[in-house]
Amino acid sequence: MVKSEESGSENDVNQNCPVGSSQNSSKSDDGTFDWSSSQQANVMGAFYYGYLITQIPAGYVASKIGGKHLFGFGILGTGILTMLTPPMSYLGVRWLIGLRFLEGMTEAVTYPSFHHMIGRWAPTFELSIMVTLAASGGPFGNLFIQPLVGYLCSVDLLHGWPLGFYAIGALVIIWYIIWLNFAYNNPDEHPRISEDEKSYIKLHSQIDQNQQRAIPWKNILTAVPFWAIVVAHVSVNFITYGMMSCMPQYLSNVLNFDIKANGFLSALTWLCCFVSSLLSSNLTDFLRSRRYVTTTFIRKMNQLICTIIPGLFLVLAGYAGCNSTAAVTCIAIGMFFFGFHYSAFICNDLDLAPQFAGIIFSITNTVAAIPGFVAPLVVEFVTRDDVHSEELWRHAFYVFAGVGWTGGLTFMLLGSGKLQPWAQPSSSLTTETFH
Repeated sequence: MVKSEESGSENDVNQNCPVGSSQNSSKSDDGTFDWSSSQQANVMGAFYYGYLITQIPAGYVASKIGGKHLFGFGILGTGILTMLTPPMSYLGVRWLIGLRFLEGMTEAVTYPSFHHMIGRWAPTFELSIMVTLAASGGPFGNLFIQPLVGYLCSVDLLHGWPLGFYAIGALVIIWYIIWLNFAYNNPDEHPRISEDEKSYIKLHSQIDQNQQRAIPWKNILTAVPFWAIVVAHVSVNFITYGMMSCMPQYLSNVLNFDIKANGFLSALTWLCCFVSSLLSSNLTDFLRSRRYVTTTFIRKMNQLICTIIPGLFLVLAGYAGCNSTAAVTCIAIGMFFFGFHYSAFICNDLDLAPQFAGIIFSITNTVAAIPGFVAPLVVEFVTRDDVHSEELWRHAFYVFAGVGWTGGLTFMLLGSGKLQPWAQPSSSLTTETFH
């Protein structure tokens, strides 16, 4: 899609690592657009500027009207805008930056509305499993989409690369039709579940489904565990965005992998993340329900695992030299343990205040969007002298790991799994927890 800044020269690849035949063939295609690394960073970061704007309004709206239609709008809108990426790219980089900004605004409404809905559907000791099953759609989607896009980029039709955007948009439209017919805001609205299931959900919930409560802004913003989530969220997103945005660049610029290999190797890392997220969530809720551990303990332990270990293996990947197998192994192991974050801070707003989970997540996710545009700029700054330098990329990985470790340790010190006093349900509801 984008030309190399020094296209056609021997500087297009890292001369210290072997170049495969597929890499040589891919380098002969100079790409469609002649954009500098700075412009590319601005395109990548524009999404997260838009992502900052609509988070908190989405959390508020979800608390008033429910999450179903808001979530559906966010996914559908992002899908349609994704299909507009190729024509906007041809119009110019500024048009694409504007489109990416709008994509950020539409996608930002999804997580607050999703957490609002989960709070009304998940029994107390099934929070980790339900959140993970829903949220792990991200790594599950990457598992299939990245190899598909990598393949489509090699197709001659329409220069190849636009096909990936059109395919994703088409899948989103199909998903939206299914969503409208099968998703509901809460158990009371669902016409097809049994009364026994409705009763079970309500009995084991910490939310009064029929109660509209004013949002306790002051209590939320002055709660220490809330700020622990903020720090943890920022640190994990820094690792996430670093992996998503920067790791493909590392594989290409340092290890000389072509885009097709990049797609399949990226899919491998997300497969590891997906598998571990399912394993860790089931283990977490099993231990909680049997009261072997407290919610506070297991959330903190999961947060340490998903930041300390991935950060370590991210750094180790930088010392792999030209050994692509070692580098990919490090990345895959790191992403396996990264999957534990779905049972850590991602669920924690539902532990602290399930009635206000949507608004809490909207605030933390707003702050946590900052790494989305900071991470690419960090990589651009650190590797500005030589994008093929293993040593410079190693410095970037240390930055990512350091932020991750800081977040893990902060959550360890300040985090909590206790239902907050200002979020207690009415006396008629169960408060089935083990803090």
